[in-house]
Amino acid sequence: MKYLPLGLLMLTLSAQATPELCFDEAGRDYGVDPILLMAISIQESRLNPRAINSTSAGGTEDVCAMQLNSNNFGKLKKFNITRADLLNNPCICVYSGAWVLARNFQAYGRNWDSVGIYNAGPNPKLMKSRREYARIIKSIYTILLARKHMLEKGAGDPAKTSPFEEKRAGTIKINDNKKTG
Repeated sequence: MKYLPLGLLMLTLSAQATPELCFDEAGRDYGVDPILLMAISIQESRLNPRAINSTSAGGTEDVCAMQLNSNNFGKLKKFNITRADLLNNPCICVYSGAWVLARNFQAYGRNWDSVGIYNAGPNPKLMKSRREYARIIKSIYTILLARKHMLEKGAGDPAKTSPFEEKRAGTIKINDNKKTG
């Protein structure tokens, strides 16, 4: 477990080949930090646009890089988005994941609990699961932010590469206070 941050950093260094997943565009269009979307995709599928998990709770399945649950298929059908679209078009997958997360933020507030709802749902009985998922995403997100910061500032001067500065350009603050029960 102590090697998790190092492994995640290595994974993110190879994640530069993921612009086709449309994190920036989806994040901009839905008001969600694209780095947060990437963190979710790293956790959910290791950025695999064709990932399928057919062993989800309740007999549902999760598909594509964002591991969208089949419970969302009916809602996505209103936008003419099918399961096949999610698996065959990585950009549609990321946009759909951003849509789900933006709806969570709208319904439950812009907080880490809403991020946990992306994976575990809003049922109060799943609070522990939701918080654990949010903790993992927050960890990945922090590493991605540090990586972005280092790349923006240059890796030569340690004073310029601190990922712990108060202000981080281009990020959307997520409140740590909980709004859901």
